[in-house]
Amino acid sequence: MVRFTIVAFILLGAPSLVTARTLWPEGAKLSYIERCAGSMSSQGLPPKTAKSYCSCIANGMSNEFGMEEYNQMMKAEPKPNGTAHDRRLY
Repeated sequence: MVRFTIVAFILLGAPSLVTARTLWPEGAKLSYIERCAGSMSSQGLPPKTAKSYCSCIANGMSNEFGMEEYNQMMKAEPKPNGTAHDRRLY
């Protein structure tokens, strides 16, 4: 059991200790949710369902990516010799 706890910490907890992330400001998260829900609704998803779905995505992304990394990903363009984010899209 102790071994499992140590392995779980290394795999799940340690990466978050190494990478400092800037939390998303509440306004940025709400703006993302509104844009996302509007897009999803325009594709036929009921507005209430779209907002719930987009809130879940926004919470997950804000936990996974800091504001800086999110902004870099949004600016990325598919370039083989560009930034790391550019190369991921290529």
